[in-house]
Amino acid sequence: MNNLTIVTKLRFIAALAPAILLIAAVVIAGAFHVFGTLPGELHENENAAARAAQGMETALYKMDWGRTQPDASQIVVDQQRGFISEIEIARQHIGSPEQAERIEKIANDARPLFDAMRTASPGDDSLEPKLRDLQGAVADLMSLDDAALITVANSAESQSRTMIAITIVALVLVPWICFVVIANLTSTLYKELKEMRRRLGDIAEHGPTPSNDISALDEALTKLGFPKPNPMLAE
Repeated sequence: MNNLTIVTKLRFIAALAPAILLIAAVVIAGAFHVFGTLPGELHENENAAARAAQGMETALYKMDWGRTQPDASQIVVDQQRGFISEIEIARQHIGSPEQAERIEKIANDARPLFDAMRTASPGDDSLEPKLRDLQGAVADLMSLDDAALITVANSAESQSRTMIAITIVALVLVPWICFVVIANLTSTLYKELKEMRRRLGDIAEHGPTPSNDISALDEALTKLGFPKPNPMLAE
């Protein structure tokens, strides 16, 4: 037995659209929040890590240049302090295991090199290969930082495409689907009510009620979700 009347179906479809739109609004609002905070997160994490790696690279070049200057010892010490400070900043903004591994390798390689540079004479070139290796490790870290930025950008682009699809479905397709369903249900309702009115007109015009008119009315009401009560269930 069909327990869903035409009225129940119309109410259900009418409530379905705003319910889906409400869920979609929450999802879309969350996406706007994520995209709104994304620049700040990039600045606090990936960009900070990239700037720290650039600071390491700059400190190494200044260190190398400072060894030939009159106040070489002070320049080298100052740049070493700056280099160590940049390593600590990079540690605070690690985004992947590869970055963490590379940062620790740089820190471990830099410690004995810096100790040797403090006591080496300005004209000692024996430390140049190790310095170049350290610069290469920093360059590798910068490449990892760039890759992390690209990964975040790609992820944001993918999320934006997903949100565009959700928006189109929720704000365009769902209302139109509900409209088409409601239009179809109301069209059926209109036809059945019009036919029922015609049958009632015939009954009023011809006096005694023909059995076929009663059967037609009963069938129409059944189609609309109002079947004849079951005598077995009557009190």
